[in-house]
Amino acid sequence: MASLLVVIVVTALVVVWVRGTRRNRARWLARLDLPGIWERDGEWGRIELTGDLDRGSYRLTDARDRPAESGTWFLHGHTLCLTSTQGERSECDLRLFEEGKIGIDGPRLERRIYQKVPSNVVPLRGRSSR
Repeated sequence: MASLLVVIVVTALVVVWVRGTRRNRARWLARLDLPGIWERDGEWGRIELTGDLDRGSYRLTDARDRPAESGTWFLHGHTLCLTSTQGERSECDLRLFEEGKIGIDGPRLERRIYQKVPSNVVPLRGRSSR
């Protein structure tokens, strides 16, 4: 009987911990607010992220004389994983400095700071929320 009580308590603690971890991640993703247009701070360049808060498509314009690169992205912890349409994959460290300002450090994106371009688009509720 005592071992059953221990199992119930441990299970309850694990459930509470998992729910708290998921809630914290959702808050962090909302604070990052990655989907949108990010322009390089102080230099020419931009990255456009579309999709969900933790994955989607990207378009990277890095140099004026080079065509834009596109592909898919996803977030794994604090790592931004970019996979181009040519199949090249790069993993970059992602840092949140403040609301609307991130740092990306990795292959081809060494120590870059991006600021989010403000958008005046306000999402409207759909018909299902009436």
